[in-house]
Amino acid sequence: MGRAKEEWLETQERGWDAPEKHVCSKCVDVEFLVDVIDAAVSANTCDYCNQTSDGPIAAPISVLVERVADTVGYYYEEPTAAGVPYDGGFILEPESIFDVLDALGLDCGNPVFEDVAHAFTNDYWVPAAQGHWASSHEHEILQDSWNSFVWVVKHETRFHFMARPNRPSAGPQEIEPGRILGAIGRVVGTLGLVTSFEGGVALYRVRVRAPSDTWLPDSSELSAPPNRRARAGRMNPAGISYLYCALEMSTAIAETVSAPPQHIVVGTFKTARPLTVLNLCKLPPLPSIFDSERRADREWIVFLERFVKSISEPVRKDGSEHIDYVPSQIVCEWFAQVYEPDGKGTKLDGVIYPSAVLPGGKNLVLFPSERSYEYEFDSVIFENAEETDVSTWSDLTTALVS
Repeated sequence: MGRAKEEWLETQERGWDAPEKHVCSKCVDVEFLVDVIDAAVSANTCDYCNQTSDGPIAAPISVLVERVADTVGYYYEEPTAAGVPYDGGFILEPESIFDVLDALGLDCGNPVFEDVAHAFTNDYWVPAAQGHWASSHEHEILQDSWNSFVWVVKHETRFHFMARPNRPSAGPQEIEPGRILGAIGRVVGTLGLVTSFEGGVALYRVRVRAPSDTWLPDSSELSAPPNRRARAGRMNPAGISYLYCALEMSTAIAETVSAPPQHIVVGTFKTARPLTVLNLCKLPPLPSIFDSERRADREWIVFLERFVKSISEPVRKDGSEHIDYVPSQIVCEWFAQVYEPDGKGTKLDGVIYPSAVLPGGKNLVLFPSERSYEYEFDSVIFENAEETDVSTWSDLTTALVS
């Protein structure tokens, strides 16, 4: 076999053939790909912007094409190879390589973009996971499974979902309702979202005090209510008391005061010891779509971003909130009582989650340290309480930005 034929076969097998050109990192506007180019520079001149230097500043464009092609192959496939049914035409409309690269976010100068596109031996693609048009990527499987779980616990069975198989309409890759919480636990553990929260950190709770109220602004009135009086909340079921705090006073006020005028009591607590918490406010940065080495992390983070949004988004208080809160309540009870971050009996003290009403605000819900007739919360110590008036919208605005 001649060398030319060998090269042709190699090109067909890998699916691309890059031109003999060099590109510098200034011709690409994707941070990860900039680093890829800078790590492989070998020429003193860029063939695209004509920048020249005494030392190497440009890498073979094959380095760029190889990275892009790897990503294209992860998310797309040629229609026939992907198994798309054909009935006078593919039932799934193929996309051009130009549309594919645009969808993936390849941001670069037009000459570079065109050379990358023309390097591919295949012009048309369809979305595909694991090479098949009907398969799903992991973040899609997790999302579909979570959506099914939400529907099941809201509308089908609240207390026996662990024994509930997937619905007939569920996809073949979906995780059963009884197993989705374990899958989420593995994801947050792998991504390192379970962290230590320092002792001595101030936390805040706010209560509105009406003119006719006679209760005293002390620990018993500002701490978690007795379990017999605990109403259903975003994270706790009715009758099971959790301690809701905010990491910022402004967040505590925003979570409690919807409109002035209000007379409020701000209670300050401090963590009595280091806490083990699940921090849903500090997800890792999303890896580049072109970073093949961190593809698994990207799949999990894409799902978690949507998951966190779904359990912390505002809920309309129209009487149906007791249904809308069910999924997050089940999640929290599972993390409180079942999940062991180290697999050796360690339990979580609580969960940090985004405020639904104040962008950037952070809430901390603490689980009871002892579940008995009167729930105990030994993770915090009451410090003091201050009363103040929020008489006008200006007062409220000032409180929320301070």
